[in-house]
Amino acid sequence: MDNDLIAVVVLGLLAGGGIVFRRWYLRQPRTYKVSEQVSGTRKLTITEHNPRFETATIEVGLFDKVLLKEDIQTAIEFIDKKNEFVRYSLEDLGIDEIELKRSDDNKSFSRTFEKRDLMRGIRAKGISLYRFRFVLLTDSLPFLKSHVFAFSTKYMLFRPDSGRYN
Repeated sequence: MDNDLIAVVVLGLLAGGGIVFRRWYLRQPRTYKVSEQVSGTRKLTITEHNPRFETATIEVGLFDKVLLKEDIQTAIEFIDKKNEFVRYSLEDLGIDEIELKRSDDNKSFSRTFEKRDLMRGIRAKGISLYRFRFVLLTDSLPFLKSHVFAFSTKYMLFRPDSGRYN
């Protein structure tokens, strides 16, 4: 075999291997912990799974050092430019497919739902997207709130800047 032919075959194999590796890497699931809020013995986490894909999901998790006795509901507060908010439960926004996971010792739980269901509910209610936060409720009273979020231009969750320094 000629040296030029061997070089072409090796370059072709390297290019093919690079393409296969890139496709494999892009298919791997991505998980981003967007927020972690600690209040006393409770810890609220907001995690976004595969945010740039059609199947993007948002997970709201609560971890507590003591038993969770009461029934906890999840809601979203939409905040306007005047810092007034309107609270909607996930069911009010039309999010029906909510996956609930509880630990065996009943000290933690998480609710997972698809981001496209959330966006569909926001559009159906006519809510202007400015800022929002996730709220955990017991008997319609808030007991734990997340950081304030907004959607980026690619509909990924991020924590907006407050604009106040020092």
